[in-house]
Amino acid sequence: MPEARAEYRTPKTRHRHMSKSQLDSGLRVFVYRRMIRTGRCPTVADMAKAFKSSTKTILSTLSRLSESHAFLQQENGELWRVAPFSAIPTPFPVTIGNRSWFGNCIWDALGIPAMLSKDARIDASCGCCNLAMPVEICKGKLLATRGIIHIAVPACEWYKDVAFT
Repeated sequence: MPEARAEYRTPKTRHRHMSKSQLDSGLRVFVYRRMIRTGRCPTVADMAKAFKSSTKTILSTLSRLSESHAFLQQENGELWRVAPFSAIPTPFPVTIGNRSWFGNCIWDALGIPAMLSKDARIDASCGCCNLAMPVEICKGKLLATRGIIHIAVPACEWYKDVAFT
């Protein structure tokens, strides 16, 4: 997805004139563009206001979008994952120029510079001893010549417990 320079403009019609598919697509684009532009995820209230919609409709749409695991909701309905971005602070901060985001894990953190086609620094640290383990990406490649990225859970089991994975 290209870097967004302007806020996603919702359709001129109210959400009730949109199909579920149109609302799903529109909300997905709105959330990603806001996340890329600001480094923060819009709240359910922000989405409802932008789409001139009820929070119930937005929550229902987010629930549908969460079925693919690209979006994941907190218990209160707010988003905590907008893959590869985390909507909440994590130990995987990603810095590109003077802007920053969080990944939910090292895999997602590596996905942010890949998605944006930008050089980046990921200030990761060891999960057991907190030793700083920064990772730099330049022109799509890791600069480190040594190191290990340990993923303890097989990929086929990642979505059984995403918070642990």
